[in-house]
Amino acid sequence: MKCKVFKIHLDEETRGFEEVKFNKFLESVSVKQTFASVIGDEFWSILVFYEDASTLAVQTEKPVFAERLPPVKQPALKAPEIEKPAPELIVLNPQQETAFNALRDWRNEKASRDGLPPYMIAHNDSLMQIAKFGVKDRDELVQIKGFGEKRADKYADEILTILKNLEENSENQNPASTETSDFS
Repeated sequence: MKCKVFKIHLDEETRGFEEVKFNKFLESVSVKQTFASVIGDEFWSILVFYEDASTLAVQTEKPVFAERLPPVKQPALKAPEIEKPAPELIVLNPQQETAFNALRDWRNEKASRDGLPPYMIAHNDSLMQIAKFGVKDRDELVQIKGFGEKRADKYADEILTILKNLEENSENQNPASTETSDFS
């Protein structure tokens, strides 16, 4: 590859002649790259990298622009994603729904007092599972998804108190009849 510098003055007197000379040169070579800049108010300075026509005839049939292009990056192959099943829907009976609502209210109030987003205390799914399975102690609470040892240590007493109070209120409103009638 060769290079050549051209100077094209901006004034009308010499510009025409210099442009003709520059254009004739461009017609006779294969341009690889150019750089141009205006020098003061006087002239353009143009640096041209090129190949002679005689050199081009000897070269293979490779496109001229191919040398300037960066290599094409092939995307990394990814394993196909396996579609995950939808999470199982948690269906609550009216008593479990009452427990869930009480737990959610407690969680939202606690989050507001502590300046935390509610999910940092417990996710709705976790609260639904607690209500669904009627958690009775800390060990059962740790078995709920989203409740590890730390979270259980931090919130078990409050959660278990809420569930115990709900259970007691439920028993007081609907006392089970322990009397039996004897029809003999």
